[in-house]
This record gives sequence, structure tokens and C-alpha cells, in this order.
Amino acid sequence: MKLTKKTVFSGLITLIILVGIGIFLYWFFHGRFFQSTDDAYVTGNQVVINPQIQGSVTMIDAENTCYVEKGHQLIAIDPTDYIISLNTAKEKLGNACRKVVDLFEQVEEKKADVLAKKARMNVSEQEFQRRQLLLTSGAVSLEDFEQSEAQYLADQAMLLLAETELEAAEMQVFQTTVTTHPQVLEAVELVKDAYVKLKRCKIFSPVSGLVAQRNVQVGQWVTPSDSLMAIIPLSEMWVDANFREVQLKKMRIGQKVRLVSDMYGSDLKYTGTIVGFAGGTGSVFSVLPPQNATGNWVKIIQRLPVRIALKPEELKKHPLRLGLSMTATVDLRDEKGKVIPEPLPPGMIYQTDIFEDQAEGVDLLIKEILIQNIPQRYLEP
Repeated sequence: MKLTKKTVFSGLITLIILVGIGIFLYWFFHGRFFQSTDDAYVTGNQVVINPQIQGSVTMIDAENTCYVEKGHQLIAIDPTDYIISLNTAKEKLGNACRKVVDLFEQVEEKKADVLAKKARMNVSEQEFQRRQLLLTSGAVSLEDFEQSEAQYLADQAMLLLAETELEAAEMQVFQTTVTTHPQVLEAVELVKDAYVKLKRCKIFSPVSGLVAQRNVQVGQWVTPSDSLMAIIPLSEMWVDANFREVQLKKMRIGQKVRLVSDMYGSDLKYTGTIVGFAGGTGSVFSVLPPQNATGNWVKIIQRLPVRIALKPEELKKHPLRLGLSMTATVDLRDEKGKVIPEPLPPGMIYQTDIFEDQAEGVDLLIKEILIQNIPQRYLEP
């Protein structure tokens, strides 16, 4: 049967109407509940490794793209100067202990001297009082009386001098023991400082992750301001999806997000959750933020970064890398969530205990030095 132009045109119009109805029904029952963007990228923590001391690098046990466990030694710094510093600090602590012991000994000596001067003054006082009673009867001469009086006054002065010296000696150790004396405590802190600096000659990884941006070389002189390398924790990654401002009206914290990585393709989908919205658009935080006070201003739709958390088990199974492109599709059907997150509860989100053992063993070392340089009677139980 031969088709007329009218029949073809009617069929085409009918097809267009059916397609339009289909698109409308898809949008009405499904499409309007989802917002999507391909302006999304993987973001995560970059743990920059800096030395805590200065020195020459003698060993590097890490390379770009290598995976290191938390606690793995990355770098070693020449310890020679720090060994010498520790030995010097130990000697200063020993000398400080001996000097403070001498201060306590001086107090005991001054106490004994005061007792001796007091006993001598008591004798001269008695002699003076006896001669004073006998002077009127003529039993003693005036010269003998005057000599006893002079001796009594001299002994009084000597006692006063001894008591002053005792007070000065006691002030040197006032309300302290040998081990709590400021001179000893200062020397103890010097030992701790030198001990910790020696420990810091070995640099360990604070987290587990991939090594990136290794800039350090063997033999290089490094300082605390130098960036040696970075560790990228693969388990601490999220997605920053930049949605247009007109897409944000119904977005809420807690909504589910379907994510597709360009690296793995559409066959692999990640399940994410919105955890927050940035405090401003990217243009606001740029080095030169735009100024719209001119008369020829043209409005540009802005994009706001939306932070999307990823499931740890999915990241572990299919790890991502910083900066990879993603496509994010947000399910808007659940609008019970908030736009502003709840206040962060007390506690630490990120932490490491890798530096806690840097002072391990220093207390035992200090105790040994104290025992070697302080008599047993001055040591605290």
C-alpha cells in the first residue's frame, strides 16, 4: 500500500507526541527526583612528611607509588650530633645533681655551725653575768669584766652571722628535694629534649597509604620546613561534586548518591552519602575573587561543592586515587535531612599515635643518672 505524505506526517507527529509523553512520564515518575553532575572529583587527605629536626639524610625506604604501613620507617637522619648532645645533657644532669646535693650539705653544715655558735654564746653570756654580779664586790677586776662583755657581744654577732648564712643556704633549697630542685629539673628537661631529638632521627609513617611526591634525596640537608614526601591514605577519601546552584534546592544531608568513576567505567557503581555542603562556591575562595560591581556584568551560574562520603568496604575493594573524575547522581526523594549539619561532637576525627613513643625509655635513663649521682639518703623512696 502506498503511503501518502499526509499519512507519513500524521505518523511522525504521533511518534513525536508518544516520545514526548514517554519523556514526560519518565521525568514525572523518576527523573525529577534525581540530580546529576559529571563535575565531581575524588578528594582525600594528603599527609605531608616533614622532619622534626635538621640534619643530613642517610637512608630512604620509600618510593613513589609504594604502599607503606603505619609505623614503617621512611627516612633516617644522621644521628651523630644528637648522640653528642644527649651525652652532654647527661653529664650536665649528673653535675647538677652533685651541685644540689652540695647545697643540701651546706644547709646541714650551717645548722651545725649555728648550734656551735649558740653554745659558745651561752657560755660567754654566763661568764658575763657572773662577772657582772662580782664586779660590785671587787671580786673581779674591771678589765676582766670588760673582756667578758666584749666576748659575749662578739659571740652574739657570730651567732647572728651564722643564722643569716643558714637562712641563705636554706633559701637555696627551700621546699625542694634534690630530685625536685629547679637546677636538677632543668637538667632533666635538657636530657629529655636531647633524647627525643635523637629518636626523631628516624622518621616513621604516621598512617598507612601510598607514597607520593617524594622530594628528598640521600645526603640532602633537611630542615623542619622541608616537605620530604606525602602519604595518601586510601581509606580516607571522599568525593567533592560541584552541582549548579539551581540543582541544590532539594538536596539534603544523608541523601544517597550513585557514583561512577571514569577509571572503572559504568559497570562499577559506588554508593555514597551527602555529608555536607561547602561554605561557598569555588570562585569565592579563589586568589582573585570576582567583582560584580561593574555595569557590564553578566550573570554566571555558580557551582557549590557537595561533599559525598564513600563506603570504606567499597573503597577497599576498588581503591580510588586523588583527582579522579566521577559522575554523581543524587536521589532527592528523601528530604528529611538538614542542610546544616549537627555540631561536631567532642573527639578527634583523624589521629595517630606514632609520635607517642618518642620519649619512651627516657624516664629510666634519667633514673639511672640520678642514682649514680645522688647519695641514697637524698633519693626519694
